[in-house]
Amino acid sequence: MNEVRWNQDKRSLRSEVKYELGRRMTTSPTNPVSPRAEVTPDAVVQAKEQSGFVVEVKLGLPKEVCFWDKDIRQVQKYDDDLEGWWTRSEHIPAHDILVLVPLTRAVRFVDRVKDGIQERKWDFRRSLSVTGFIKRSGAKDFITLKQEWGALSDRNLSERLRESVSIHLVILAATYKEKFLDSRPPPPYLLHIIWDGLFTHYAADLPREEEGGFVPLSVTVVRVTKDLQEYYGSPSAGERSPEIPGASLVREALDALVEGKFAERKRDGEYVIRYKRTRSDTLRRFGRLCFVLEQKQRARRESATSFLPGMEPPAS
Repeated sequence: MNEVRWNQDKRSLRSEVKYELGRRMTTSPTNPVSPRAEVTPDAVVQAKEQSGFVVEVKLGLPKEVCFWDKDIRQVQKYDDDLEGWWTRSEHIPAHDILVLVPLTRAVRFVDRVKDGIQERKWDFRRSLSVTGFIKRSGAKDFITLKQEWGALSDRNLSERLRESVSIHLVILAATYKEKFLDSRPPPPYLLHIIWDGLFTHYAADLPREEEGGFVPLSVTVVRVTKDLQEYYGSPSAGERSPEIPGASLVREALDALVEGKFAERKRDGEYVIRYKRTRSDTLRRFGRLCFVLEQKQRARRESATSFLPGMEPPAS
């Protein structure tokens, strides 16, 4: 998204470019994989009224190449006259397809795409680009993008990616507020953002309880969801625009705090948080909490399925 927005001549981001994570698009009746279906690419970018990009990101790929066919089939869904663009008709004349894969898998992924085309497993009418990505750490952290195969209609962008582009992570963090994608975040990560991001702010001017030394915070699922979307995600901007993160995920996170004795559930959707700021690593702390809760849930499931219907457990 950042590279499409970047204007090299003016050394600034183009404000006219529209973009969104997880935007809901609709396939046409002639889609070869999923006709008349809702699809949610990882990112949709509209550079002009006449052109755009549909982006799919694979953060990881299994070693076995045979499992990649499902991913390529998913990408093939986007080779279609998709509905859902930011135009009056919700259609544009053409768009490119961008697949981002780990750089260490990029060459083999390209080989699999080519083999499938030769075997007539799939075909692509629109411009398709397979671009590898890798994080480089050092004195400064960068995300490097390198186009391994294909080309884009925007020749300037395509050439930049072919030569490779490195983007400073500090610049991305300063430019984009999003800490969530449209996919389900790891529960400890969500709790970490809620606790250190929102609750620290909520508790700033409130007194502590003398017994226990915590600040009682009265919160609701509605308020926490709204603030997460405003400061760290994205509220829905319309019918095709997702709410990131959704209220159901927030409710699950607050319920986990109740299970961990960090909160008390009052009425439906209302909680009192026993907030206490510590020097410990909250991500690690909530990682342990979620692990313990997962083990308890697994034990309950196994206990519930230990006996067939109608059977009674043996007498103790």
